Amino acid sequence: MLQIASLIGASLVLVACGGGEGGASTNAPTMIPNPNALVAATPGELAVTISGANRHFSDETYVLAVGLTGSLATSATLSLEDSPSFLELNTQNKVISAQYSVAGEHTVTVSAKSGNKVASASFELIIDASLNARYQGITRSDETSYTALITRSRKIFWEAAPAGDLNPTLHCWGNFETDTTSATGTGHCKRLVSDGVAVVRANFNLNLNEDEVMIEVEYQDSSGSALFSETATAMTRLDREYLDESVDITGIYVSTQLGSLRWIQVDTDNVLRDVGASGYERVRCQVDAVVSNIDVTDVTVRYDGSIKELSGAWDRCDLTDQAGLRILVGDATGLNEGAIRFYESGPDLYFSAHLAREIPTYQDPVSKMNYVRVCSAGNATPIAAEYNVNDDVCLQF
Repeated sequence: MLQIASLIGASLVLVACGGGEGGASTNAPTMIPNPNALVAATPGELAVTISGANRHFSDETYVLAVGLTGSLATSATLSLEDSPSFLELNTQNKVISAQYSVAGEHTVTVSAKSGNKVASASFELIIDASLNARYQGITRSDETSYTALITRSRKIFWEAAPAGDLNPTLHCWGNFETDTTSATGTGHCKRLVSDGVAVVRANFNLNLNEDEVMIEVEYQDSSGSALFSETATAMTRLDREYLDESVDITGIYVSTQLGSLRWIQVDTDNVLRDVGASGYERVRCQVDAVVSNIDVTDVTVRYDGSIKELSGAWDRCDLTDQAGLRILVGDATGLNEGAIRFYESGPDLYFSAHLAREIPTYQDPVSKMNYVRVCSAGNATPIAAEYNVNDDVCLQF
């Protein structure tokens, strides 16, 4: 009697031969290779490669290319094995793509099969939470109100004010590195104190929970000694006032903080320069800077539409003699980089420019300047009269 037992998916077939009365076995089983079992291909037969950046923000689209080499490459089929569900594999174009991703570290395995020959490649896909936006919240003790602006280029600008007070006593700037749903960074602040303004250091942590950010900050003096620490929990993302990236920002702007600041003109190339009008003497702040759109080509959820980057020179702008304005404006002399936020759509366009340089090369690490548009397309805006500007003045530009 002949008995055959096939082990499906195995590489061997068991064959047992029986003989004699009662079916007693007279020979040991014989192991025969299964010709249809899957076996690893040699690199010369089939190999898988993945190309493209493996780190992205969760709200970005991206594409990774899959390459096949070897003598069996043209007949091979692709599949994703044990990979996150937000990835899509186009087997015809041999690309992996995503429209939105879950923050975290994900192992991705791409397999190729031709006949019974298989090959695979794995890599780590790192997805950072999209922190970029404006946030607002209070400390756990409800004693301090925090507002923060976080850009896609991993910069943060934040202010802190006593609860119920609209005037911040602390204005800070920092850079950070992201780690999926959290971030760690360092920066510097200007702090309003009884005898003036002190420059302090800041070490901070950020944690994202859906649309809320928690910021933990330790403030230090110039020697590195701890001054105090604060934690603002559940800082809510604010995006209702944001503008489209293509909004027209051209026009003439004047400072809302100090009347003696030079006016600023924004041209069609997003260049900022200081300007003057007949009968209006402005002696402080010479500006030659550029506003740059943050690249959102691959962004699917745009929380930071009105945040743009700012770089350039702000000279002769030492305002440290202005009590009550120093924390907002301060000494902004020198080459700077920072962020510029636009809000209030229409002819009454406002912007706030955040400027930053690092200690010790620059004594004042951060300044904030608030401006409002008084001329648009050669005409006075509805709020221009508050700054003694009319159509005749706007025609000079």
